[in-house]
Amino acid sequence: YKVEVKIKPPTLQVENISIGGVLVPLELKSKEPDGDRIVYTGTYDTEGVAPTKSGERQPIQITMPFTDIGTFETVWQVKFYNYHKRDHCQWGSPFSVIEYECKPNETRSLMWVNKESFL
Repeated sequence: YKVEVKIKPPTLQVENISIGGVLVPLELKSKEPDGDRIVYTGTYDTEGVAPTKSGERQPIQITMPFTDIGTFETVWQVKFYNYHKRDHCQWGSPFSVIEYECKPNETRSLMWVNKESFL
């Protein structure tokens, strides 16, 4: 999976994101034309991940440490499918963006999530 992280303001720095304990290095891709965001990309490989049992979802920990302001943490509810039975993934409502509005806590060790939006 291609992971794209857009950060506002563009002065913030991040080097990686951990998805379920798998460290995904992030590379600087660009600054957006209007200059108010910076874009990082990485690749999350699910090869070897066991498929989720039928009718279930599983929690997956997301962690992203930011230089000087703390670590963003959240948990996503996900379902991994068997590669050979992925036709199940062809229907339904796709989504590709989760937007978080955050601020650092008082000790600048963690980020508080003020708002989460699925776009």
